[in-house]
Amino acid sequence: ELGWISKVYVNRPAVVRHAEQIKKWKTLKGNWQAAWLLKAVTCIDLTTLSGDDTPSNVQRLCFKAKHPIREDLLKALDMHDKGITVGAVCVYPARVTDAVNALKAAGCNIPVASVAAGFPSGQTPLETKLAEIKLAVEYGAREIDIVISRSLVLTGQWEGLYEEICQCRKACGEAHMKTILATGELGSLANVYKASMIAMMAG
Repeated sequence: ELGWISKVYVNRPAVVRHAEQIKKWKTLKGNWQAAWLLKAVTCIDLTTLSGDDTPSNVQRLCFKAKHPIREDLLKALDMHDKGITVGAVCVYPARVTDAVNALKAAGCNIPVASVAAGFPSGQTPLETKLAEIKLAVEYGAREIDIVISRSLVLTGQWEGLYEEICQCRKACGEAHMKTILATGELGSLANVYKASMIAMMAG
């Protein structure tokens, strides 16, 4: 039941005020700062999404994914033996196999993520989006980053957006799915909120 979604209101001035307050919060220093920065590294999807990507580009990216921080810095922090890597390597579907093979050769279990569903524009027929997702999973992607059809948001087709994301989720099978909202193209914070809620409800 998505009828409530049309009644959502976002108080933009309050959001802006809160964002300004966040910028004034005290920052962490010393060891705490280093600890959180290292934690941030483990959450990064190290990404290459260039038209000129090659197997060797992807191989270099995978090496960097396994060794994201210089060894001397890790030793100085006494973190050299903690196995710090990035969270995932993200590539186009056509490069998934290259990434899977490079990471396997490097002896690490970093997951491969792949953008799909007509990334970045989302201007692709649904059947093509679903086929692209299935191929990326078949090639070995353990995470799929879909991009929504912004036109569904801008024209208020909330049920259509929900159904599309549900179908993408089903196409992912066992792979983890993340949804890219392209918030800069959604027109308002209310639309960002609505699209976020629908993406979560759709899994």
